[in-house]
Amino acid sequence: MSIPNPTAAAEPTERPLAGLRVAVTAARRADDQIAALERAGAEAFHAPTMRIVPVEDDTALIEETHALLEAAPPTFFVTTGQGINSWLDILEDPLKQRVLDYLSTTQIICRGSKGRGTVRKWGLPDAPSSEKETSTSMVELALELGIADGPVGLQRHGYVPDKALAPLGDRELYVVAPYRWELAEDLAPVHTLVNAIIAREVDAVTFTAAPAVVALFQVAEEMGARTQLLEALDNDVCPVAVGHVTAEPLEDEGLRPLYPERERLGAMVKLMGEKLRSRER
Repeated sequence: MSIPNPTAAAEPTERPLAGLRVAVTAARRADDQIAALERAGAEAFHAPTMRIVPVEDDTALIEETHALLEAAPPTFFVTTGQGINSWLDILEDPLKQRVLDYLSTTQIICRGSKGRGTVRKWGLPDAPSSEKETSTSMVELALELGIADGPVGLQRHGYVPDKALAPLGDRELYVVAPYRWELAEDLAPVHTLVNAIIAREVDAVTFTAAPAVVALFQVAEEMGARTQLLEALDNDVCPVAVGHVTAEPLEDEGLRPLYPERERLGAMVKLMGEKLRSRER
């Protein structure tokens, strides 16, 4: 009687990305992601495309805050709870109290439930949030509810596409951006990544922040390779996002990114194992 080999039976599911090469664009938690991909059998290539400006070093944020308070827009959009926390945590009184006083008397619209929960945590009135948790649906909700004429405020965290704000018309926009990004200090790995994607030397590229997508296309534009990059990502190299918000700039480019329903690193790697197995060379 033959005895089943449990190791052989388990191997396909334990290393579902074996034989695939995956590029990682993350600046934060890159080591965790690379370790997860390698456990799944992939060969990981790291090329961080952007970096976050530390909020404590961001003098522009204070200037933006003063401009917002001076204009006092009757409507204020909250994109993320993390952004609200980062913004208010860095402010000192009396400026912080002035911001809280303003927010307590204005109409707040949230992009998602996390932002709504954070607004409540700061003792502010409960605010509506969009079910789809996208920038577009946030603006649509605001217009459905009715917003006052005049300027609007926006707490921007990461990527907010211009097309999402277009329905607001010619209203003046006052932005506070506690999450500000710049291109990576060392662009050599990004140049290598762009060329590797175009040459189909990687099977997938992962994104855990929407600005990482924008940064990649910006570098490709500067290299004169934007069209070739898009063609590769649309046909042979799979763009993978950690969630629907990160996927938004990819979809704006007409791409069809892979992303999990739950915005978690583990869920992203698991989904890659389920969907990319057939791409093994």
